[in-house]
Amino acid sequence: MKRRNNFSRALQNSAGSQRPTRVQASSEATTLHLHPRQSDPARDLALALDLDRAGGPVALDPARIILVGSAPSADLRIGDPTVSARHARIGGDGRGMVVEDLGSTNGTYVDGVRVQRAWLAPGVRLGLGGFQATVVAQSAAPRPRLSNPPGMIGSSAVFQDMLARLRKFAGLAQAVLLRGETGTGKELAARALHAEGPRAGGPFVAVNCGAIPEGLFESELFGHVRGAFTGAARAHVGAFARAHRGTLFLDEIAELPLGLQAKLLRVLETRRVVPVGGEQEQAIDVRVVSATHQPMERLVAEGRFRSDLYHRLGVLAVDIPGLSDRPGDIPELVAHFAAELAAEFGRPVRVTEQGLRAAALRRFPGNIRELRNLLLRAAAVHDGPLGPHELFPAGPAAPAAVDALAVPRGTYAAMHRRMLELVVREAGSIRKAAAQLDVPRSTLCAWLKDEAA
Repeated sequence: MKRRNNFSRALQNSAGSQRPTRVQASSEATTLHLHPRQSDPARDLALALDLDRAGGPVALDPARIILVGSAPSADLRIGDPTVSARHARIGGDGRGMVVEDLGSTNGTYVDGVRVQRAWLAPGVRLGLGGFQATVVAQSAAPRPRLSNPPGMIGSSAVFQDMLARLRKFAGLAQAVLLRGETGTGKELAARALHAEGPRAGGPFVAVNCGAIPEGLFESELFGHVRGAFTGAARAHVGAFARAHRGTLFLDEIAELPLGLQAKLLRVLETRRVVPVGGEQEQAIDVRVVSATHQPMERLVAEGRFRSDLYHRLGVLAVDIPGLSDRPGDIPELVAHFAAELAAEFGRPVRVTEQGLRAAALRRFPGNIRELRNLLLRAAAVHDGPLGPHELFPAGPAAPAAVDALAVPRGTYAAMHRRMLELVVREAGSIRKAAAQLDVPRSTLCAWLKDEAA
């Protein structure tokens, strides 16, 4: 207790100085207390340190930079052999508290993920080499719920959990793989990662790998110089160069040709690109976010996608839930789309309670995109309120709770494999399909492999 009180007095005595008092900490766990000031609890965060978890935290000014390391010159000196002399620094960036690695030998980690720079948030586990710390919030009043990113509509638990993961990953530099069915809003999720991270001021460049002719893939991603090939009358700046200091979103990444996957892997490892027909390398600073609706594990197992590239792109992964996983969000989505269409058509667009109930029971294989198109078609044809008949003129569909698979006739092996493929496709991944079938993932992979033989 005496040691903590001495530390507290040292910090309090330095309140008016230009640099924090230097202190020595043992290798025991230190708690980093992160709590908002009274003036602006949503943004103005102050950091306080408590060496032994006893007593209240001692607040520090977020404007100060705290150098953490094992050197005598460190503001917070940590006597741990895994901590570098100048390991990391912690301070405010105007939007929150940030930890930044200073080229340490053993790395700085946030929740087990090695980072170069990341925002700190309550509940985050901070690692400096082998030295562990925890970030906690100290606030008398609960923090208000954060609003959803633009275009991302939903209040269900599964959707909010996905948003929480996006916010957690937004401040990191690692690549993110977004997995989800067609029409679930993967590009909106990618834009949210960009907008809520430190690269928000940079460009966001989206490339649909499924819409590029195979012969133009390399030029679209890496660019080309004038005269590089027939028809190259002028130089073209590739997507990587256009996304410099921002985010590059590679949609439908599974469609990338196998030959180009090795070149993409090299760019991700070296952070340099060479335009087609060029000789000079260009340094690029880009965060890559990719997306797919295909089961990547199966593509890797079949040799259609490089495993090393898959693991490079999927350092962090987020599953985007389909509408079947969050049917309670359908009324909120319908209200949002109705307001958008009313502004577009210049007249009110209203869905009746019966129409909402019918939509909530409907299966939407195309997810949010299909739901919006359904409402668009109905509003374009009908001027009055939209009920079940206007929304579904072909008649009611089977409720979402009734699941059925259409399997073409054939041999038992062909029908069995087709059934497994349909389950995997609807689930969005082999992992999810295995959970639905209540079998280990390895068993499902073996079934798919045996049936293909």
